[in-house]
Amino acid sequence: MHDDSIGNFSAFRREWVVRGRNFGDGQVEVTATRFDRYMGAQHLSTLPRAKRGESENTEQNQMDAAKRAKKQVRLRCKAIRADRMITLTYRENMTDKDRLKKDFDALRRRLGRLVDFQYVAVAERQKRGAWHLHVAVKGRQNYRVLRAIWRSVVGQDNGNIDVRNPFREKGLRHKLASYLCKYMTKDFAEHAVNEKRYWTSRGIAVPEDLPIAHLLADSPVDAIKLVFDSALRVGSTLDRCQAYWNQELGCFWLSTREN
Repeated sequence: MHDDSIGNFSAFRREWVVRGRNFGDGQVEVTATRFDRYMGAQHLSTLPRAKRGESENTEQNQMDAAKRAKKQVRLRCKAIRADRMITLTYRENMTDKDRLKKDFDALRRRLGRLVDFQYVAVAERQKRGAWHLHVAVKGRQNYRVLRAIWRSVVGQDNGNIDVRNPFREKGLRHKLASYLCKYMTKDFAEHAVNEKRYWTSRGIAVPEDLPIAHLLADSPVDAIKLVFDSALRVGSTLDRCQAYWNQELGCFWLSTREN
């Protein structure tokens, strides 16, 4: 006899959800995500979930945390319209990450007295063990002031600072965000599961991820077409855009450059 209490797991409906964020100036991120709605398995949502960090797969937890942090860094870089990167280094082999955070806090407090300093910062550990810091910012920076403040914090003969735009072509801020994000997964083993992996200024307003469409059918072509149409509808250009497609996971991501 069939027991209806366990649910009918063969009855499902494949669907696609399209969502998007608009950062202004033509910069948007639009995603299409596939999921299977099991019509007889609603009770699965009541099953207890493992708390973050409790899984036995510690390495996977670390990588998942790094991916979440990577997404937040990317969104915040775009939100502040970062187009340049500051790199703070030490001449000495400085291996204390707590000191790096303390020294950077001193720099940003002093700099904040002079300008409205918005930033997204990610630490990188070099092969020799020394830490340095990559800081995404917007607009021209006063190199002399930055270097003077940093050296006053870490020592005149100890600190160095570099300000550059890794992508000099106008309209490629989304690539700078991706460039900074690569450090989030590169050094994921250097962090505890719940450790903060990036530092940002307060008050950064990240655009809300808004629903665009819900397709009640298994049609990846229609979903992906809708992603591109949605980007064009708000005035974005597809020139030099970034896209990612994972057929196994059923996920398509599109990021456009600013106009």
